Amino acid sequence: MAPRLSVIVPIYDVERYLPACLDSLAAQTFRDFEVLMVDDGSPDDSASIAAAYAERDPRFKLIRKENGGLGAARNTGIAHMSPQAEYVTFVDSDDLIPPDAYRLMVSSLDESGSDFATGNVFHLKGEKTWQVPLLRMLAGEARRATHISRYGKLVADRIACNKVFRRTFWEKHGFAFPEGRLYEDTPVTMRAHYLADAVDVISEPCYYWRLREGESAPSITQRRTDPAGVRDRVTSVLEISAFLAEQPGEMFARLKEEYDTRVLKDDLRLFLNVVPDGDEEYRAEFLRSANRFLDRIDPKVVMALPAQLRVQWLLVRKHKLDELITLLAGQRRKEAVEVSGLVRKYASFPSLADADLDFPRKALRIDQDLRMRAPLQEVTWSEGKLVLSGNAWIDKIDLASKHSSVKVLQLRKDKSRRRILLPARNIHRPECTTNSGQDRYNYDWAGWEVTIDPARLRKGGEWQEGLWHVGLGLYASGLVRRAAVQSSGGAACNFPPYHWLSPDFRLLPSVERGALKIRIERVRALITGRTVEGDRIVVTGEIRVPLAAGENVVLRVRNQKGADVHEYPVTVTDEGGTHRFSVEVPVADVALVFHDGVDAKAQPENRTWSTALIARDPQGAERQFSTVLQEGLPDARFNLPASLGERAELCELAIVAGHTGYLKFAGRTRRATIDRVGVEDGRITIAAHTDPRLTGARFLLKPRNRFEERFVEARWSEDGRFEVAFDPSTLGGGGNVPLRAGRWNLWLRPEDGAPDVPFVTDRLAADQFPLRAELNGRRYWLENRWADFPQLNCRSELSDLERGPFRQKQLRRDLYQPLRRQPLRDQVFYLSYNGKQFSDSPKAMYQELVRRGSDLKHLWAVRDGQVILPEGVEPVRMWGTEWYEALATSRYIVTNGHLPDWIERRPGQVIVQTWHGTMLKKIGHDIDTLHFDRRYQEKLALEAKQWSLVVSSNRFSTPILKRAFSYDGEILEAGYPRNDYLYSPDKDRIAERVKKQLGLPEGKKVVLYAPTWRDDLSHSAGQYLFDLRIDLEDAQRRLGDDHVLLIRRHSNVVDAVPGAGNGFVWDVSEYPDIADLYLAADVMITDYSSVMFDYAHLRRPMLFFTYDLEHYRDTLRGFYFDFEQDSPGPLIATSKELVDALRDIDQVSAEYQERFERFHHLFCDLDDGNASTRVVDRMLEQSREL
Repeated sequence: MAPRLSVIVPIYDVERYLPACLDSLAAQTFRDFEVLMVDDGSPDDSASIAAAYAERDPRFKLIRKENGGLGAARNTGIAHMSPQAEYVTFVDSDDLIPPDAYRLMVSSLDESGSDFATGNVFHLKGEKTWQVPLLRMLAGEARRATHISRYGKLVADRIACNKVFRRTFWEKHGFAFPEGRLYEDTPVTMRAHYLADAVDVISEPCYYWRLREGESAPSITQRRTDPAGVRDRVTSVLEISAFLAEQPGEMFARLKEEYDTRVLKDDLRLFLNVVPDGDEEYRAEFLRSANRFLDRIDPKVVMALPAQLRVQWLLVRKHKLDELITLLAGQRRKEAVEVSGLVRKYASFPSLADADLDFPRKALRIDQDLRMRAPLQEVTWSEGKLVLSGNAWIDKIDLASKHSSVKVLQLRKDKSRRRILLPARNIHRPECTTNSGQDRYNYDWAGWEVTIDPARLRKGGEWQEGLWHVGLGLYASGLVRRAAVQSSGGAACNFPPYHWLSPDFRLLPSVERGALKIRIERVRALITGRTVEGDRIVVTGEIRVPLAAGENVVLRVRNQKGADVHEYPVTVTDEGGTHRFSVEVPVADVALVFHDGVDAKAQPENRTWSTALIARDPQGAERQFSTVLQEGLPDARFNLPASLGERAELCELAIVAGHTGYLKFAGRTRRATIDRVGVEDGRITIAAHTDPRLTGARFLLKPRNRFEERFVEARWSEDGRFEVAFDPSTLGGGGNVPLRAGRWNLWLRPEDGAPDVPFVTDRLAADQFPLRAELNGRRYWLENRWADFPQLNCRSELSDLERGPFRQKQLRRDLYQPLRRQPLRDQVFYLSYNGKQFSDSPKAMYQELVRRGSDLKHLWAVRDGQVILPEGVEPVRMWGTEWYEALATSRYIVTNGHLPDWIERRPGQVIVQTWHGTMLKKIGHDIDTLHFDRRYQEKLALEAKQWSLVVSSNRFSTPILKRAFSYDGEILEAGYPRNDYLYSPDKDRIAERVKKQLGLPEGKKVVLYAPTWRDDLSHSAGQYLFDLRIDLEDAQRRLGDDHVLLIRRHSNVVDAVPGAGNGFVWDVSEYPDIADLYLAADVMITDYSSVMFDYAHLRRPMLFFTYDLEHYRDTLRGFYFDFEQDSPGPLIATSKELVDALRDIDQVSAEYQERFERFHHLFCDLDDGNASTRVVDRMLEQSREL
């Protein structure tokens, strides 16, 4: 059979990912395709892999060519398309395609006749998938035959691989990808959007865009400061801008203006923001290229931008590079824009106060930026009345008092002049300022509340169907603004509950395109029953309006995110004037079942089908009746029939109504459904039900953005019902501490190793949310997100008057500064790893002071309540009021990390910087290229001036500390206080205690793996991935009989330790003090971490797993000595070699004994078990000298 679809897959250096990509294509449910694999001169084994697929599947064809880049490879594929192919699509060879993707897109195009279909895109990284933020506009409901002129958000849809193009459309316009440059997608995809007559949007994920794990080379989009990158991006966007300029008519003139605006706000802004980071070559190229674009656009586009961005582009236009860098630096500091003027408002930028901008005054007008925000907070029903609560403010206008503003709610009936005005009550909401992300403006009184009596919406005393728009007017500081009441995201207010007004009418608050609406609906079809009988869904109900003679009724079932539509005949009977109906739907038509041969994570977990009754007369005219579930009917779940395949047991069919009450079918992976929640005896309780085959599964909580697992015992009954009760304030890791602040998801873990099962909330239990509890001084909210997705929101230990930039600035000004004038208190304030631990040199100094019987009071910084302290040590909440008080009034401050750059050492105050390790990798000002906080070195220079004393662990470190910290104060060569513990005469007894505490088997050799983190491998800011390259299966097979492997992730790493708990691998990341683990370990494996310098004191073997040595040394940090020549153990590049070394550790140690002795002499020269004594002595002496 001739292929209908040509899939073009350029291949270059992807041998690790190519099989998964090609497997996902082979598993497509749409079968009429060919895969044109274009080997672009790949240097690895990718071509051989592709050839194997071509040999066993005739649909796969391998085309070989010399390397020419992505654009050339795609064009080669187009030239080799089968003549019969109707459609063409593109796939990058490290990505994945969900099994139904091409079926959904091709069937949509077959029905609509549109020129191309574009599908939603998810990122894929390791085991995680998530919506690509830039393409979020594709994630709503499916759209048939739309266009960029009508749905302007498609201007961001500029990648090629999520699209299926009609071949006649492609050839008509002669599309071809640019060759020999970056950003080759945009010139094709943007032209296609503008030239198309119609485009279909498929909202179900149709493409999984991989972000590679464990690879350090920056991607195209990460190489922002590459001059070629900005040059090629400008060339691409200029082509589209010029193309639009050539098109006739007002529509294209408008589209060009919108596109040019988007380029300045998005495409080129990415390059603008990194100008301070680029070298001279990049900056020069940026100014040249950006001005090439600015030369071609209407100056009005720049003047219409928000004030700060407008000024930035005007500085670019005038080549004022110094001023631009200064302004961008202020932006990074979140410098507030100041507003002046009584009628016309103008912006001023403190960082440019002395600059000669040479701008017309109108360039600083900021009126259009002073937009009103009106986010909805809560929608509830009270005694039959609708209560709306929200916030409203004007950007950069203070609302610091109750009378700062007047707010009025307006209800406007659609297609009518009818309006209802309701005064809004001002509410004190300090969290509005707290959550605003800025430190200049006060929005404490932004809150409002209005109660709406639905009776006011009647007309002539009767309910009438209709839609009401909800808006808010605000008067403040001489400004009047109006805006729709807005809501978005997963908050409960975005999914408000409906209310029955009478047996025939409902009132439905809803959020449509981000704006709150109120709809009064007459119920014409009521669902009274729904069940599954065998392989069919049976739905029964009543039609509450007359049916005309000859009208036939069908149930229309539509995939909300795809193109699938099914219709099923409805049987209608007349019972005493009431039209009773029943309809059957095959389960297989709406079920979701995992496909073999495709990774489960690259397949959708949910497919929801909306329903409606359609009454159709003989002429084909239709009336549509919404299907409303009868009040009191819960959601229902059913196991899938075995006839749907072996993997059907991992999925279920749900019949749900949710917050709208409309009948829906959901094919989805298995869920546990919450029936009841509460708080009893200081514990949160949950009652739920699920597939009885899951009986015995373990209940667990997992945070949304990092790896942790907290298990709670569940009490099960035989019918799949279970209950759990837990106290989140004592469920944290490492002891009796609270769960970390943030959102935690609820899961069941099956006993058979099947994927974890998430929770949903039954619609009849939704009114029990949010459940709010305060336990042991911490706040916990069990909330419904996205209508029925429960999450435990562990609130910050900081109050709303302590969190956020505004409050922190207040505390510095109103608390820290005044307290600096109070007498110093005889106390020591300790900070270890920014409040994360009770450990390290600060702990050793505390113990030394206790040993001496010192009368000093001891305060310890604790972040998020995660540290257990001994009796007599007072916890201080990081960033709380007492933290500022301690910094201002403590006579002694001891830290092993950074302090705030605004701290000012007082006369008589002693600040001891112990640091947290001898340096192999470069630190401070010695780092040439920063891959983390861009202002790090600037802040370090300010902080270092406040230190009284820096502790040097060895003579090697002393000159480095002076230079890297730009520090000219006293450096004490005392050794590390933390290493005194390693010289304890009881260290063998301590080691045995630690092994027993961990539960390690007796008689086995203990290997500790403690690597550092990789600056350039992160999930997000401050969230670094665990790049584990040890083959744990091989290690367990060869070492498991007589070894155990302890793995300690760096504190910056958030991922799981694979295999932990299998008897061989032990995750000890949450063990409070690594010094105990040193004593327990017989062998240390590390890489570039400073643990090597500490562990060397024990004179035990060390191995160095340095699989990325060249990159880490030459690109990320650089080293202070010749690590390859001077390491006290072998540098090992592969997992196999590492296991080999462990099996022969005595021989390896003997070979490196001489190098170890040199290393020990160089880096352990000052430690003797008395470093704490020396440092405490000098700290106290300094105080007496002041």
